[in-house]
Amino acid sequence: MGAFDSSSIVFNVSPADLDVWPYAVPVAGRTVARGADGMVRQNYHQHVLILTLGGTGVIEVGGAAYEARAGDLAWIDTALTYAHGAEAEEKWSYLWMAVSGHGLDAVRLQLGFDAAPIESGCQELTGAFDAALATLFRANANTPGALSALVGNVLGKVSSLRSVNPVARDSSVVSKVAEQVRKELDRAWTIADMVSLSGLSQSQLFRRFKAETGNSPMGWLRKERIVLASYVLRTTEKPIAQVALQCGYQDPFHFSRDFKRMQGLSPRTYRVQAQGEE
Repeated sequence: MGAFDSSSIVFNVSPADLDVWPYAVPVAGRTVARGADGMVRQNYHQHVLILTLGGTGVIEVGGAAYEARAGDLAWIDTALTYAHGAEAEEKWSYLWMAVSGHGLDAVRLQLGFDAAPIESGCQELTGAFDAALATLFRANANTPGALSALVGNVLGKVSSLRSVNPVARDSSVVSKVAEQVRKELDRAWTIADMVSLSGLSQSQLFRRFKAETGNSPMGWLRKERIVLASYVLRTTEKPIAQVALQCGYQDPFHFSRDFKRMQGLSPRTYRVQAQGEE
């Protein structure tokens, strides 16, 4: 797509079908950020890949700040506490795409992006990011397969780079618990289940989650479920009750209550507005 001077965003309007394709790109975009714009901190149920094209950005993860310069790729788990924005007095231009699919939590941890969220020398990935945006702009029946292949290629190239420059890993307990829970968001998780996964006491787990996500374990779980529900509502025509079950709510009333509390709209109204904007 070449150079750009303004930001744009495009949502994936093709049906979500991860049972067929291993990866999906729910949304992607091109961004020009300036220091005066402040930092982005909003949480989503997605991993986000950011490829810097020009200027200098700042990525904050796990209480540490990292500079992102041209050719750098950042991998952020937006369910955890993070922030990113342009360096003061800088104009930071970057391509980005949210990615979802099987095994991404494990891949991120295996490649050490929890410990070192930025990989340099990724200029060759520009074509893949441009291709993903182009595919979303002209969505058709082949879009899910094409995007899955693009994500797979990006992950393969990033894996190759990390194998040359391996990162010492010390994966957090929160990341490990999050990986397991995300695999079964429709399960009736309890705090006891999460404590068992972590190997910590309940109070220790609470402190870890609060430090890394800004939320309690169950508060984090509710947010994960509602963000997933937002994606399903935006990309499918599944009945509200079925969406609720998929996201771990046995009672549609409780689902609608939590959804409206977090999104400001009922699930039905959110779907109408979201699909009308795409």
